[in-house]
Amino acid sequence: MTALYGQAADGISLAEAIRRAVAGRAVALLSSPARYEIAEVRDGLCHGPQDPCPLDEVFEARLFSPELEVRWQHTAGGLGRAVAVAERQDMLPAQFGQALAPVEVVAVIPQRYLLWGKTIPPRHPGWASLFSARVGVLPVPLSVPAGGRRVCLTAREYVTVEPAHGNAYVAEERLLGLEEDTRD
Repeated sequence: MTALYGQAADGISLAEAIRRAVAGRAVALLSSPARYEIAEVRDGLCHGPQDPCPLDEVFEARLFSPELEVRWQHTAGGLGRAVAVAERQDMLPAQFGQALAPVEVVAVIPQRYLLWGKTIPPRHPGWASLFSARVGVLPVPLSVPAGGRRVCLTAREYVTVEPAHGNAYVAEERLLGLEEDTRD
């Protein structure tokens, strides 16, 4: 049986949560009042296609790799609550001191979500440029050739069973990464 483990930290800045929890590379979804950005996390920082991403106005973030997801939400004064989730306890950041109850999982469902737009010639090496008339150009940290391909956000849904009546439901979802959609 699979389980999903979690650790939390309160009163932590997004920058500090990234430094404590993300050891290697990851993808970041950053929401602020003025923009929505997809970034790459490396060396403890969020990077856009040209420069480090400013984090001071971000009110919500999801940082993810195949091993770990970190969710951060601003509460007040630049600080917030960070929660890390993983299938292996040893992947959780030791510096997040608040252990969460594990979610006992009976099934795992792989998911794929298409991102808006199709690939156009990239503007920056190592980044795909997605274009849609409604959204404009959205750079994503993934090497995908131009030519109208799509990009997917991959995830896993974790199904658990409610003990009193035995009803199964999706208790959690963990984002994993970005990949080219190879379906025609």
